[in-house]
Amino acid sequence: MPADLHRTRRRRDQGPDGHRWAEVTSPVHPPVAERHPSPVHWRTLVLDPALAGAVPGRARPLRIEFFTTGRPDDGWELPVADVLPIPLVWHPHRPLVAGLAVDDDHLAHPWIADLAERTVRRYPQTRAATGLTEPGLPPLAWYADGRLALLMPAPQRNPAEQPVWRPAVFEATGPAFVGFEPGQDELVRTVGTRLALLAPQDAAPEIVGPTLLVRSLVARPDGLVLGHVHPAGTGPDEHGLSWATSRLDPAGGPGRLVPVAPSPVPSPPAQAARQPAQAPRRPALRDPSTVHAIPTGFGDARLTLLPHDGSGPLLLWIRALRRGEPPSDGIPQFLAAGAHPSALLDLPLHWPDDARPALLNSQITTAVSTALGLLTATDADTAVAVGGHSFGATLALHALARLPELAGAVAHSGCYNRTSTPNGFHYERRSLWAAPEVYQAFSALCFADRLDRPVLLVHGTDDINPATTPEQAVELYRAVVATGGTARLVLLPQEGHTFQSREALAAVAEEHRAWLEKLETN
Repeated sequence: MPADLHRTRRRRDQGPDGHRWAEVTSPVHPPVAERHPSPVHWRTLVLDPALAGAVPGRARPLRIEFFTTGRPDDGWELPVADVLPIPLVWHPHRPLVAGLAVDDDHLAHPWIADLAERTVRRYPQTRAATGLTEPGLPPLAWYADGRLALLMPAPQRNPAEQPVWRPAVFEATGPAFVGFEPGQDELVRTVGTRLALLAPQDAAPEIVGPTLLVRSLVARPDGLVLGHVHPAGTGPDEHGLSWATSRLDPAGGPGRLVPVAPSPVPSPPAQAARQPAQAPRRPALRDPSTVHAIPTGFGDARLTLLPHDGSGPLLLWIRALRRGEPPSDGIPQFLAAGAHPSALLDLPLHWPDDARPALLNSQITTAVSTALGLLTATDADTAVAVGGHSFGATLALHALARLPELAGAVAHSGCYNRTSTPNGFHYERRSLWAAPEVYQAFSALCFADRLDRPVLLVHGTDDINPATTPEQAVELYRAVVATGGTARLVLLPQEGHTFQSREALAAVAEEHRAWLEKLETN
């Protein structure tokens, strides 16, 4: 390795009274070993989870030597290894200086050196954090009563506790570019900190502040001043964060923050509780036991109205049948639990080896149009959305793009870009290069601009089907919004191509209900 990459630099860290200083020798370039092996990325920030803070930008000091004006030629080297590259924190009146060091597990803890006695005390049981403090600003300060103020990582959830299951949900109306930026709750989990006070003679600190995202810590006679993230602060900055300045006076009650500037933000006026809108009751469409045969020109599709207790828009659920496959008598659980009008359309397709889009499109639109006519025969104002799972999702979106009378669509676990399965799919035996027009006709990504009514996309995050990875739903969501449409993306943790857990099935049923209600409202 070239010698110039091992160069060191020396800087002076001056004490507050001018009579004490430190000579700090550090490498110009930090070694890889100093970095946490698994950094966390949050938007444009690179975070060190062990430090509960941003990754340090400078190398750790190789040597720190203290001097005083009374002994300018007799320095004392700090006997602490792996000191973090933050400014030293000098006590304003006593010969004390503090900093942070890391242990073998990369965790930080404070140390306090007494320059008069030339001794140092480490606090290995006190885990310290750097937070989001800016370069050149230490995450430590000497409080007015002589205690050391420091940041400590916010308490983490007990690994033994069962995590709360919830879907990840995104919704937008375009035209707009969709970026999946992580929320601040994720940032808080990684670098959220609490303020604590440590007396030099004590072994344990006292927690005095709430969990915050902190970028500066300054001690004043009237308390500790924190620069921290707050929704009413100024910003957002380049990371999307807004910042406020608050004062915390531990003597006036732990955890009480007082805004320094601007003045306290008034609470929004209380609003009267909204009463849920009552959906207008509509007459039942027809006897749920009725089954209709719908000719497609090459065979019959089967339409079945499902039992329900609700009213309002109806969800027409398409089930794609393979060659020779009989219709299933089962009902998808999320439809059975949906408490909204729904119907099943079991649709076999005549798909010869030389099929062209016009032939396939005719069968799909004929079956869906006929079903619409039957479903709205007793009430022409009934809104009907179309939906499906896997290849049924493709058929539902294909119908939405071509039938303006449909109010919207629901698509589960679909493949929306058939170029990702270039060697065939479902009925199609030819390759992408042999039948490019068929692949395009059944790639919703290619006609996303025609999905101009709301689309609900639901996908399991653990879908290992190579044709229907979660990225398929993410990309279609981006495309619909980019072309001016409205889409909602629901990602179900720990669910695969089909949804199994009671929590997921209940969440999907509720998403369907709310989506249909929104279609009626719109």
